[in-house]
Amino acid sequence: MRKMTILLFIEWLLCMVTYLLGDYTFDKVCILTIITIILVIWVSIKADKGHFTLTSSLLVYTIATQFGLVIPYFFFGRDILSQYHDYTLSFLENGTLPKAVLLGNIAVITFVFMKLYSKNKYRKKRIIKRNQKVNDESKVYMAGIVMLLIVGFYFMFHILLGGTRLISTYEAFMNSSAYKSPLYSYILIFFYSGSIYLASSGTIKEHKSGWILWIILVLIFALNGNKGEFMYALLAVMGLKGIQGQKLSFKILMFMSAILFLIIPTITSLRNMGIAGNLSSAQINFFDAFSEMGMQIRTSVYVLDDLDKGVYGYLYGKSYFLPIFNLITPFLNHTTATSLIRSTYKGYGFNQVIESYLNFNIIGTIIYFGIIGYFLTKWENTAKDTLKLAYIGSITCILINATRNYFAFVPGQICVITVIYILVKKVRIKFSDKIL
Repeated sequence: MRKMTILLFIEWLLCMVTYLLGDYTFDKVCILTIITIILVIWVSIKADKGHFTLTSSLLVYTIATQFGLVIPYFFFGRDILSQYHDYTLSFLENGTLPKAVLLGNIAVITFVFMKLYSKNKYRKKRIIKRNQKVNDESKVYMAGIVMLLIVGFYFMFHILLGGTRLISTYEAFMNSSAYKSPLYSYILIFFYSGSIYLASSGTIKEHKSGWILWIILVLIFALNGNKGEFMYALLAVMGLKGIQGQKLSFKILMFMSAILFLIIPTITSLRNMGIAGNLSSAQINFFDAFSEMGMQIRTSVYVLDDLDKGVYGYLYGKSYFLPIFNLITPFLNHTTATSLIRSTYKGYGFNQVIESYLNFNIIGTIIYFGIIGYFLTKWENTAKDTLKLAYIGSITCILINATRNYFAFVPGQICVITVIYILVKKVRIKFSDKIL
């Protein structure tokens, strides 16, 4: 562990010195990034003894959103991104791109560094093995089923009323009654948490009915051109299974590869024309999944450019404490710290590397990813029951979602899953040994 920590620290120092000296070119930063990616993934898996955990899932998705586009572009040039218009890719010519990529390096290294520190501190306290009582696991399972059924009935209601189609294009879905409903954000939370609760309560063989329901919901999302809605949940589920003792295997790697290189590119290729009846028309590019996720780096580029031009200044924590303040004061008129950015770059999403930087410069990025790395590792290593593990998995799912979005949504979503956790914890119901 000490050798791994030293290697990480050296790479972190290289990135920090490069950042502070301002001596960075795109090629130099990309070479550093390749080293960083190999190092942090290797160290993370090594530290978890071959398990893909919740921290691993958040780390991998952060890497994908920060470097998924720039690294293929570095190796293969503009041709690898032929599906994008020149205007969309104009940020690749912006002078702040190397700095944006470098910030991503510092973020993921800090995350893993604090993961190692936390794991070393709490490694002997992890006792999650499937040794819980049947009643406890059954209660968590039933909670997951209830949440997934709510999602199912929600879509059924909108489909039967004609406001939403079972199969459509992504654009049509975004204009549907289901998507435009103010309840949709809560439905997604129920889907995320329901998926995690289902996964934490047992194996697929033990709960076949629950997973059949989950697959049906995934198909509804996929047939309407949605990927992220189930990808966030799936990543967290895989991390949760790793905590329960499942190691990375050839089957798991093949499953992940099929999703990344086949399913996601297919949905991406057909989302504008509709999947039904058009599968033969799919134009699959193996880099599509990475380039689409990696497109989030453009928000970092635009914000850095705007800061240099004085379009707006640093937020000094406002984008983090204002959502919490707004949550506890529903009777007041609320403001959003990132409203100007959201209106300027509408539909672009955001990312936590640049949002943390926008608040406190490089210190903000280090603090944010250090805190997340430390506490998420602590929680996944000290969870003492199935319900607590499901709660931590739900939080991870929200953090994965926030990787491509604004932090403003995080406090409210965590509040909802906390209420769910408390309600499930308080319920006292006895179940038989055979559950669905």
